[in-house]
Amino acid sequence: MNSTPPRRLGSIDALRGITVAAMLLVNNPGDWSAVFAPLRHSEWHGCTPTDLVFPFFLFLVGMSMAFSVA
Repeated sequence: MNSTPPRRLGSIDALRGITVAAMLLVNNPGDWSAVFAPLRHSEWHGCTPTDLVFPFFLFLVGMSMAFSVA
Protein backbone atom coordinates (compact mmCIF):
# COMPACT_ATOMS: atom_id res chain seq x y z
CA MET A 1 0.00 0.00 0.00
CA ASN A 2 1.11 3.52 -0.74
CA SER A 3 1.16 5.52 2.50
CA THR A 4 2.34 8.85 1.07
CA PRO A 5 -0.23 11.64 1.40
CA PRO A 6 -1.59 13.09 -1.85
CA ARG A 7 0.14 16.24 -3.10
CA ARG A 8 -1.93 19.39 -3.08
CA LEU A 9 -1.44 22.51 -5.15
CA GLY A 10 -1.30 25.43 -2.76
CA SER A 11 -2.14 27.91 -5.50
CA ILE A 12 -5.50 26.28 -6.27
CA ASP A 13 -6.31 26.01 -2.56
CA ALA A 14 -5.43 29.68 -2.03
CA LEU A 15 -7.48 30.86 -5.02
CA ARG A 16 -10.42 28.75 -3.90
CA GLY A 17 -10.22 30.27 -0.41
CA ILE A 18 -10.03 33.80 -1.80
CA THR A 19 -13.02 33.07 -4.02
CA VAL A 20 -15.06 31.80 -1.07
CA ALA A 21 -14.16 34.98 0.84
CA ALA A 22 -15.25 37.03 -2.18
CA MET A 23 -18.55 35.12 -2.26
CA LEU A 24 -19.12 36.01 1.40
CA LEU A 25 -18.33 39.67 0.69
CA VAL A 26 -20.63 39.78 -2.34
CA ASN A 27 -23.55 38.18 -0.49
CA ASN A 28 -23.09 40.30 2.65
CA PRO A 29 -21.71 43.70 1.59
CA GLY A 30 -22.89 45.41 4.76
CA ASP A 31 -25.46 48.16 4.60
CA TRP A 32 -27.60 47.54 1.50
CA SER A 33 -28.40 51.24 1.16
CA ALA A 34 -24.73 52.13 0.55
CA VAL A 35 -23.14 49.28 -1.41
CA PHE A 36 -19.84 49.80 -3.26
CA ALA A 37 -20.72 49.74 -7.00
CA PRO A 38 -18.53 46.73 -8.01
CA LEU A 39 -20.31 44.66 -5.33
CA ARG A 40 -23.66 45.03 -7.08
CA HIS A 41 -24.88 42.69 -9.78
CA SER A 42 -25.45 44.23 -13.19
CA GLU A 43 -29.09 45.01 -13.90
CA TRP A 44 -29.41 43.03 -17.12
CA HIS A 45 -26.64 43.79 -19.63
CA GLY A 46 -23.06 44.16 -18.58
CA CYS A 47 -20.76 42.55 -16.10
CA THR A 48 -19.38 43.53 -12.73
CA PRO A 49 -16.72 41.77 -10.61
CA THR A 50 -19.59 40.36 -8.56
CA ASP A 51 -20.91 38.51 -11.61
CA LEU A 52 -17.56 36.77 -12.10
CA VAL A 53 -17.03 35.34 -8.61
CA PHE A 54 -19.13 32.18 -8.87
CA PRO A 55 -18.04 31.25 -12.43
CA PHE A 56 -14.40 31.58 -11.28
CA PHE A 57 -15.16 29.28 -8.35
CA LEU A 58 -16.65 26.69 -10.72
CA PHE A 59 -13.55 26.96 -12.92
CA LEU A 60 -11.35 26.23 -9.88
CA VAL A 61 -13.53 23.27 -8.92
CA GLY A 62 -13.11 21.88 -12.44
CA MET A 63 -9.35 22.35 -12.27
CA SER A 64 -9.25 20.58 -8.90
CA MET A 65 -11.23 17.67 -10.28
CA ALA A 66 -8.95 17.40 -13.30
CA PHE A 67 -5.89 17.15 -11.05
CA SER A 68 -7.53 14.73 -8.62
CA VAL A 69 -8.60 12.31 -11.34
CA ALA A 70 -5.20 12.34 -13.06
